[in-house]
Amino acid sequence: MGNEKVSKEKKKYSRMGSILYALINIWGINRMYLVLVLFGGPILMLNPLVNSYFTKVVIDELTLGSAFERVAFVVVAYSLLLSVIKLAGQFVMTRIDARRYYVTGIYQSRMERKHFTTDYQTTENQEYRKVQGFAGRDSCMGDAAVEFVGTDLFQFIAALFSIIASATMMAAVNPILFAVIAVAAVLSAVSSRWQTKYYEKNKDKWEKEERKKGYLENLSHDFTVAKDIKLYGMEGWIDKMMRDYQRFLLMWSKRCSLRGFLASLLSGILTLLQNGTAYLFLLGMLLGGKISVGDFVFFFSLVGQIAQNLQSLLGTVVKLVERTDKIAYYREFFDYPDKNNHGKGCELPEAGKAVTIELKDVHYRYEGAEEDTLKGINLTISEGEKLALVGMNGAGKTTLVKLICGFYQPTQGEILVNGKRIEEYNIEEYYSLISAVFQDMYLVALTIFKFVASVDLSRKTAREDVESALKKAGLWEKVANLENGMDTHLMKGVYEDGIDLSGGELQKLMLARAIYKDGCILVLDEPTAALDPIAENELYLKYNELTQGKTSLYISHRFASTRFCDRIVLLENGVITERGSHNELMEQGGRYAYMYEVQSQYYKEEAVNA
Repeated sequence: MGNEKVSKEKKKYSRMGSILYALINIWGINRMYLVLVLFGGPILMLNPLVNSYFTKVVIDELTLGSAFERVAFVVVAYSLLLSVIKLAGQFVMTRIDARRYYVTGIYQSRMERKHFTTDYQTTENQEYRKVQGFAGRDSCMGDAAVEFVGTDLFQFIAALFSIIASATMMAAVNPILFAVIAVAAVLSAVSSRWQTKYYEKNKDKWEKEERKKGYLENLSHDFTVAKDIKLYGMEGWIDKMMRDYQRFLLMWSKRCSLRGFLASLLSGILTLLQNGTAYLFLLGMLLGGKISVGDFVFFFSLVGQIAQNLQSLLGTVVKLVERTDKIAYYREFFDYPDKNNHGKGCELPEAGKAVTIELKDVHYRYEGAEEDTLKGINLTISEGEKLALVGMNGAGKTTLVKLICGFYQPTQGEILVNGKRIEEYNIEEYYSLISAVFQDMYLVALTIFKFVASVDLSRKTAREDVESALKKAGLWEKVANLENGMDTHLMKGVYEDGIDLSGGELQKLMLARAIYKDGCILVLDEPTAALDPIAENELYLKYNELTQGKTSLYISHRFASTRFCDRIVLLENGVITERGSHNELMEQGGRYAYMYEVQSQYYKEEAVNA
């Protein structure tokens, strides 16, 4: 087990490979940004060198007693040169600053696109969520690795060129002095790596807590749960959990910061020793007549520049190493494998024509579960058949629907639509076959028209078809009486003209969207759960019309609704235990008949009491 864990934690991407990956992507996103990064460094390093040498020349001229005109000429000439170099450096830096944020914006858009298009089953995977969390947080921290790797590389090139130029000049004095400076800079850079190594080693320990904290933050802004939170006094519980997570994360932050402080303290001590050694060495040469006062000032300035640039160079290397670890998050996220077919698929069934669905020995087990949720399902839903799927909570009904919709892939067995396995279809094209209303309903802040027609807004008859769908779903009277009709925005908290719908109205809206899409497979998962008995009965009366020319799957806990279907399947503990029409199952007197009678008795008692 230990060896397996170690091999699993081995780095998947090399550091050099990650840098090349980032640079190739930057080149594709904004070439000028990369050009400025690669060739702007030498321009930036000229300013401190020329400035130091300018000081040396002026001091030497004054020491030698040169004429005022000559000193003035030197001052003017160097001032102009410094101005040109400074302007060029400022131009490069402003251009880099202006362009680098665009890189992060593109990455964020790509990440959103990847998340939206990745397999539904993948989005429920804990490992995927962890990888997405690492990459997502880095892209939103204002110091994104994919963006600042360019800035770090720019600083690296500038420091490298400056060191080469300074070291060449320093060699004229004594190479040993350069060696002392280099050793101090290396030790300082190594110490600064402590914090980064500690973070990378322990990041998994707080990643889950970060996700939980993020969940609570989203919950506190979710108006749909505000009633429950207030009514059941959950504010204190949520606040306590949030404080606990914050305390835990603060503890790790303090530990990381402590290592950063110790590294900075050691770096300061090394800098003091380095400057003291250089000062004494150069002072001895000055007093010995080996160098002039101008040389002393120039070389002492070089000492500071070399030390600063060495620390910058090595510190930038440390940063780049840290960036490569974070770039690996992005690579792992973008490379996260999908199981569904997103490429060329087989031909779709004929538009507007019902299909046949076959499930052959289908098993499904959720990630981390000890046993299968579905166990050997064999079922054929004929072309145009209306099938009801019933059973107690946890029987596996919704899981079976998600498999048919292509959200999950069977752990074992296969599902065929018109004789072709779902995996053979392009999954996005396959989704076009399905119109569905699920139990979990979420609104998007659009107009009613755009929400219903979102699958195909360009349809020439879109407005007429949306009106027809709203009428069939029983929501048109409500919409027609609104001031802006179908152009009324949903969600009152977002738009001034927005409206909030009741649970039943929301369910009708979802049904209208499914009707508008007009897929050849219709899935209704508890479509009447939030409807009153009258609205429910109206939907049943329209059921034949809604399912005309479609293969439909109807899930319900209310057994009375199943009599509208051609066939009923009873699912218990992931296994089909009974199948047949309502009358056939009632005649059998089995589990279905018993459950139906229990529910019927409840409705009878309710009617009497009323």
